[in-house]
Amino acid sequence: MSPEPMAALDGERLRAREALGASVRAGFEKAGYAPVSAPALQPADIFLDMSGEDIRRRMYVFADPAGDELCLRPELTIPVCRLYLESGGGAQKLCALGPVYRYQSRGSTKLREYTQAGVECLGASDAEAADAEVVALAANALADAGLKSYGIEMGDLALFDALVDALDLPPGWRSRLKRHFWRPDYFRELLDRLAAGDAGEESSDRQALISAISGLDDAQAKDVIEDVLKLAGIAPVGGRTVEEVAERLIEQAELTSSSVPKAAAKLISDFLAVSGTPQEGIARIRALTEGSGVSIEAAIARFERRLELSAKAGVDLSRAHFATGFGRNMAYYTGFVFEFRVPDLGADAMICGGGRYDDLLSALGSPNSIPAVGCAVGIERLLAAVSKEKGQ
Repeated sequence: MSPEPMAALDGERLRAREALGASVRAGFEKAGYAPVSAPALQPADIFLDMSGEDIRRRMYVFADPAGDELCLRPELTIPVCRLYLESGGGAQKLCALGPVYRYQSRGSTKLREYTQAGVECLGASDAEAADAEVVALAANALADAGLKSYGIEMGDLALFDALVDALDLPPGWRSRLKRHFWRPDYFRELLDRLAAGDAGEESSDRQALISAISGLDDAQAKDVIEDVLKLAGIAPVGGRTVEEVAERLIEQAELTSSSVPKAAAKLISDFLAVSGTPQEGIARIRALTEGSGVSIEAAIARFERRLELSAKAGVDLSRAHFATGFGRNMAYYTGFVFEFRVPDLGADAMICGGGRYDDLLSALGSPNSIPAVGCAVGIERLLAAVSKEKGQ
């Protein structure tokens, strides 16, 4: 192919992408979200601490000439939240448009640089109303782009947190289960071990270390394990950090000293198997918890109110599928999570995702807890979905 047709083709794609991105952001601005521009270069440690494993291993991290560790932003939420804190906080609605960067393995068809258009609703006092507003904004963005066929995946970490808080579990297990919910493989391993009620077979040296840290708090146990590893000249293997090794040993120590009611472990397992329409899911959760003598009615009521407000805002809930085990690959989510998906795109099916992240602003340095919810639309994926639907 000659350079001219290729250049024309690239120019056509560029114009279409830029026009769609501008249109999505314009829709956000029309809804009252102020546009901001966050730097592409960000402190790496923030993302390494607060992103999920999938994001962390695909970040572009490097040191600048001064020795500071930086990264190319892998998403927009944390950069926009940093800007928000620098501006003084308060209730704000912000939107952003720009490229984000994630490494893809050789041969992958996924983009390493792609465009996101996102909104962040920060400091709103009515959480369910803010959640519904953000979901409606996402649905409107897809509709305005001309997309007709998509599904909505929904989950709510707050329902799981409420269940864990209501159960009779050993000290430390509540926070641990909540903390690792977004890591599906490791979380399932934790749940299996919790149900089994034992730590499995260990070597005598390993068991001695587990016994030594039994009864210590997490910080003390991690200090002990770090000292032992250093004295023995042992470096963590398999990409694990000292903290990850310590966490695993602390869990084993708790298992050796604590017993878990089988009924509690089974209820958690049954709860995480709930899947269907949002209405079916809530009905099943009610039946499970009431049948076990456990009440999480306040969390259920909040979920139902969110659904009602979303429907009133124009979200077509007949497209929605709810699963209690559904989470997203970012560690900072704390409540309602969702994705808009187009299955025909295969590996790129998720074209918009978001959720509630009430603890993130505090982790970024806010002295006060700030409720927050947001979402981001993948512009290239949305463009591909619309083009595919039109048969182009």
